[in-house]
Amino acid sequence: MMNNFYNKIKKQALLFVIALFSMTFCALAQEVTKGTVTDRSGKPVAGARVDAGTSKYPIITDSKGAFSIGDKNADTIYISKPGYQTYKQAVKAIKDYNAIVLQAEQHFDETLTLPWNSSVQKKYYPGAISTTTGAAMSRYHNLNNSNSLAGSMAGLITVQGSDEPGYDGSSLYIRGTNTYNFGSITTYVDNVPLTFSQLDPLEIDQLSILKDASANGTYGIAGANKSLIVTTKRGVAYQNKINFYSQFGFIKPNAPQNYLGAKDYMNLYNEAAANDGLPARFTTDQIAAYDNPNRDMDRYPDVNWYGELIKTEAVQQKYNLTFSGGTNAVRYFVLLGYAKQDGLFKYGDYNEEVYQFNSNNSFDRYNFRTNIDFAITPSLTASVDLGGRVENQRSPGAGTSGTNGIWLNLSRYPSGLFPMIYSNGNIGGNSQYARNPYGIITRTGYTNIATRNLLGTTRITQNLNKVIEGLSLTGAFSYYNNYNNIEGRTMDFATYELQPNGTYQKFGNDVALAVRARTATQNRLNIFWAKADYQHSFGTKHELDASVGFNQSVNTPSGDDYPYATQGFFGRAFYNYDKKYVAELNIGYNGSENLPKGKRYGFFPSLALGWIISNEAFAKSDYVDLLKLRASYGILGNTDFGIGGDARARYLYLSNYETGGSYVFGNNPASAGGRREGQLGNENITWETNKMANIGADFEILKHSVGGSVDAFMERRKDILAFPSSISSLGGFTTKPFNVGIMENKGIEWDVYYKQKIGDLSFALHALGSFVKNKVINQEEQIQPYDYLYRTGNALGTPFGLTSIGFFKDQNDINNSPKQNFSTVKPGDIKYKDENNDGVVDVYDQVKLGNPNLPQLYYGASLDLAFKGFDLKVLFQGAGSRNVSILNSATQGFSDGNKPTDFILGRWTPATAETATSPRLSLGTNANNYQASSFWLRNGRYLRLKNLELGYSLPQNLVSKVKLAHARFFVNSFNLYTWSDLPSDLDPEFLGAGLGSYPRTKSFNFGLNVEF
Repeated sequence: MMNNFYNKIKKQALLFVIALFSMTFCALAQEVTKGTVTDRSGKPVAGARVDAGTSKYPIITDSKGAFSIGDKNADTIYISKPGYQTYKQAVKAIKDYNAIVLQAEQHFDETLTLPWNSSVQKKYYPGAISTTTGAAMSRYHNLNNSNSLAGSMAGLITVQGSDEPGYDGSSLYIRGTNTYNFGSITTYVDNVPLTFSQLDPLEIDQLSILKDASANGTYGIAGANKSLIVTTKRGVAYQNKINFYSQFGFIKPNAPQNYLGAKDYMNLYNEAAANDGLPARFTTDQIAAYDNPNRDMDRYPDVNWYGELIKTEAVQQKYNLTFSGGTNAVRYFVLLGYAKQDGLFKYGDYNEEVYQFNSNNSFDRYNFRTNIDFAITPSLTASVDLGGRVENQRSPGAGTSGTNGIWLNLSRYPSGLFPMIYSNGNIGGNSQYARNPYGIITRTGYTNIATRNLLGTTRITQNLNKVIEGLSLTGAFSYYNNYNNIEGRTMDFATYELQPNGTYQKFGNDVALAVRARTATQNRLNIFWAKADYQHSFGTKHELDASVGFNQSVNTPSGDDYPYATQGFFGRAFYNYDKKYVAELNIGYNGSENLPKGKRYGFFPSLALGWIISNEAFAKSDYVDLLKLRASYGILGNTDFGIGGDARARYLYLSNYETGGSYVFGNNPASAGGRREGQLGNENITWETNKMANIGADFEILKHSVGGSVDAFMERRKDILAFPSSISSLGGFTTKPFNVGIMENKGIEWDVYYKQKIGDLSFALHALGSFVKNKVINQEEQIQPYDYLYRTGNALGTPFGLTSIGFFKDQNDINNSPKQNFSTVKPGDIKYKDENNDGVVDVYDQVKLGNPNLPQLYYGASLDLAFKGFDLKVLFQGAGSRNVSILNSATQGFSDGNKPTDFILGRWTPATAETATSPRLSLGTNANNYQASSFWLRNGRYLRLKNLELGYSLPQNLVSKVKLAHARFFVNSFNLYTWSDLPSDLDPEFLGAGLGSYPRTKSFNFGLNVEF
């Protein structure tokens, strides 16, 4: 037994020694390939990544551009570095490894992704598209991608409202707006109409806005509002990468409005009461008590509601891990991501100890994506994509509209009427202010919204080169599921007011935490599309890229609503002659279930032409690298009708019954509710039609160091839905809207840059923007007695109101002026111009006052610097040619129970009549002073330091020692500073920030990005 054991040991030892020597000899015999990478000027390219064969660790060029490959299985070599075109070559075809040259990646070398998986090189494209990448968006470090587009894409206007976690997305407008109904752009993710805002930016490959008829042409009936398309990342064969990204930071609310302290509040309240002929509310002794620092805080509080309830900062963090690469047979891209943003309320966390739940608002998100590509046979390929998100959103109280109610009360509750919490623990309040914000945060329960999003796509492509060279067939099916689970528990609280006799008057009741309540909704979307592609070159001068396809989508919402369905055919043909003359024809023949049978389908053509002048023999120059002229024209449609507050009105061709009216029945007659005839349907309803024209030029000069694009465009949209003004109400019926509206939209846009490299310093300056102006041609406006009253003929959203001509000086001035009947007028009230000279100021004296709130001028400017591992990015974003009204709770004084700010310190009094900047104080609604008027209108222009980032990449010789490809640290700030003509406590982009809405915030982040 022992001999057998030892014999086995000897055999195994002998085999081990033989194997060890074999591996050693193989390693010694293995050929090591060495090479050098340079740029076009012959300078070494350090830090380039070399992928070949099955190397376990990344191969990185050193400071001299040198590299070595020791994998005998390598058959293809890939060399890549940001800013350069990827070098790809078969190993056996490389004659001199010391002469590998990386070509700089130029702006117009970019490949544009078009709808339905078509693509074209930017330098040859005759349409109008602007692009960015997920990597570029990630440098803004926002949780919501829509906020990372501000000032970074020509033709795109972004307007951010609330900054509340989970509700902080921006509204997006491509080249302004051209309809007074539902005009939101359509966003697509891998050809599926979905939001992109909560994708992880590092799963995005390219994001494009399609701005003209040609770019949107294949969408046909769904293209009039223009589109934003996102393509997600895919693996590249033999470029195996692991990337880890980590970010941690803080968000800080901007300074709140400058509210008055208790003593100023009381003095000015008494002044307002005197102006209204009312007795003083606060005695001299009450006011004087505030001079005593040791006063009874229960009776003489001075509550800084923001300071008491709002944190100075909250944490936000984001992490993700990506894997990509593969072989020619299988390629993969995998992403795992997590992001979280905490809320600003101080006391929400406290509830966890007392009531076992946290009521502070917060948002967290888990992202995952797996995109896999297979080469089943040399001619048959397939891909399977699976992407999704898990989102959890929490807020105090019941409801799904966020925390606006809390911010509204914060902006209204005075500082001196009652404490936030009395010394005995009672929550302060009174009959007028019974919803103490502290109580709402801590004693109304919570709402959790859990959202699950899943998108799966399977795509197959069959190459038919053996049948017809250049022909291929592609089919794809996508399934999207959105599931929302809303869970909440409610409770309520009483507030108390301390009475002069030491007792407390109670308002409301304490209600214990209720049982958990749940509601759930689910939406499903099925998309199928298929197409045939034909790509072929005829001789040396003719190139054709054509496709024709079919698409169908069915969106099934939760509940009893009917599915939304579209169906149609699309076609595209791109022709390039001698790389000088290009043409693109797009067609869409599409239909929608939202139209009457027999009238559901329409034909939507578009054509784009381009001339690359710089490729002409007569235009060859050492100074001009690219000069291209382009033009496009086409017709697109829209059936996402929005009318009367309904964002997507359905089946307007049908007459309907509605709940209403009452009927008397029975022996003992009693009224009972019933049904009645509703609006009459419009059997001739059709899509909105948008005719779009664009001319533009692309250029690069001085060895690609200066370049850009300029465009001019015009759109005319007709058949916009409007309720007919010619049908009299005497007929006893109402109708659905008719296709009678007309608008036009025109403007210019620019996107220019200058980049240079001087030794180790490289920099780029980038400026872009647009000026867009629309006009309402017809909107079925009611007949007006004076021409100046018509909104038609002006830009959509143009402010109308009365013209302010100062303040009434005295009663004599009032007696000798036209009557203003909005409310009783007194000296110090706003005086208006009588436009029609009829002796009365009323609604017939309203005139055009300025520009719309939506910016007509929108721009961005950025600076990128890099020097020896350090990099700096600065982005400014601004808007102009807009007016905003500052009439809000912060400027209305005591009206309607508002809490005044220092704005009213410039109030009118007899002593300040010549210098006053706001009307007299009043406790009532004082409708006269709060009319829409020029008094409240301000210039809404602003310039914002949107993004500032400093980064440092570790030296390549250092990271290579630990088997890394790249390591970068960064610090960043977003929304750092704003310049505007408005008071510093008002946000010019969204004046509601902090006033009934989450405040504008700035963020500070630091992080690490490592690539293996």
